[in-house]
Amino acid sequence: MHKVELKSAASGSSGEYQVDPIDGSVSYVHEGLRLRVQPVTSEQLDAQIPGEENPFVYREVDFDQGFVPQRFTVFQITLSNPTFDKVLAEPRRAYLVTDRGKIMRPYALTRADAAGDPRNFETYWLSRGVQSGNAQKTYLERMAVLRGSTYQPSSFVFKGKTYSGKLTFDPLPVDTKEVVLHIDHLVLEFGIYDIPKTQTDLEFPFDVNSRIVEGALARK
Repeated sequence: MHKVELKSAASGSSGEYQVDPIDGSVSYVHEGLRLRVQPVTSEQLDAQIPGEENPFVYREVDFDQGFVPQRFTVFQITLSNPTFDKVLAEPRRAYLVTDRGKIMRPYALTRADAAGDPRNFETYWLSRGVQSGNAQKTYLERMAVLRGSTYQPSSFVFKGKTYSGKLTFDPLPVDTKEVVLHIDHLVLEFGIYDIPKTQTDLEFPFDVNSRIVEGALARK
């Protein structure tokens, strides 16, 4: 199978960024506010959602490639706000940049959310066939999982609250060695009519351990 592990390229604590040596997450910390980024492996996703409704992983060998491929690249984003009146991180402001210069955008939940971008889970799963009754049932179950786990747009985090969700990207090319997750225009302060007043751009660099593991077992 194709195993991919991301490790923060930041060393310990650097300015407003902190790396957790236990779980490998990296956090932007500013006046108490914390935006935490946790890469999630396929094995972790498989354990979290062991049934067929899991929308994040492949479990069967792709015989053209000869291994179980990655379906997506997933990050768990958690925004905790004990300080500011309200803050906002928009998923459409996030993107991945690989060491080859490839720019990758996250998947929206529905076609309406995507505003014409084909990277949305509704299009992704409908294009894979839902004609039979069982396939339709699985599609609805997968969309329900995604609705409850995807980082949603316009998710204001008010003072004293925490919000968490997944940012999901296409799988990384097998030869990828480094990526940087950008989250631009994190809004820390709003002016009149909710116009952003104070914003900051964040960068989270990761080293990529991408390898094909021989003899790994796949299951349906």
